[in-house]
Amino acid sequence: MQSNKAKLSGNQRILSAVCIVLFVCSLLLTLFRPSFYAVDVAVNLWVPSIQSGAASIFAEAIALIFDTTSIVLISLLISGALFLKNRKPQSLFLLGAMGGVALIVETIKIFNHVARPTNSILLDSGFSYPSGHSAGIVVFGGVLVYFAWRHCRNKRPRVLIGTGLVALVGIVGFDRLYLNVHWLSDVFGGWLFGVFWLSFVVLLFEQLEVAGKFQCERFDLVANLLYIAAVVVSVLVVLSGFVV
Repeated sequence: MQSNKAKLSGNQRILSAVCIVLFVCSLLLTLFRPSFYAVDVAVNLWVPSIQSGAASIFAEAIALIFDTTSIVLISLLISGALFLKNRKPQSLFLLGAMGGVALIVETIKIFNHVARPTNSILLDSGFSYPSGHSAGIVVFGGVLVYFAWRHCRNKRPRVLIGTGLVALVGIVGFDRLYLNVHWLSDVFGGWLFGVFWLSFVVLLFEQLEVAGKFQCERFDLVANLLYIAAVVVSVLVVLSGFVV
């Protein structure tokens, strides 16, 4: 038991260091983003050369499936199922992670005021940096993979699940470039902020779990109130079309 706690503590120290590194990298990319202008433009001008009618329809479908509204709705369904099965910590974890990344991305967008490419196939509103799709899929998929890893101790399934997440993140990120609704730096920014936030919420979840906060008497009451608040915020996110 003691060795498991020591191992968990060691993992938390590593995760804390990863969070700090990712946060610094995210800030550096945000500060020096104008330096990538030439690369952004080059990728943006190259993309039309690979666009085609059939591929564009497929790309628009991916954009619709993995946009913030769709992911939030799916998160609500999954979290509701978890809540009904008395897995309240996991339910709140998923909703909190998704609500947090939506808020972070929108705040950064407002402060940076980066305009979207003008040659996009799909019309998207709002500012460009960072990509909400890219950040959202990292957090949403990452939380689900984290749940799966906790219940699956075999190495091979873990590798397959992790590989699947990486592939999905790559597909969604490339889709934003293919549609020319984002610059390359937007996608990288979304990935960085997404991985940072995912690492942070996983670290917070594990620390609360180790501290026994989920087993205390007041947790059920607090969890019910937090769940209601999270659902209300999520519905507002859906209705406002927050973060794309």
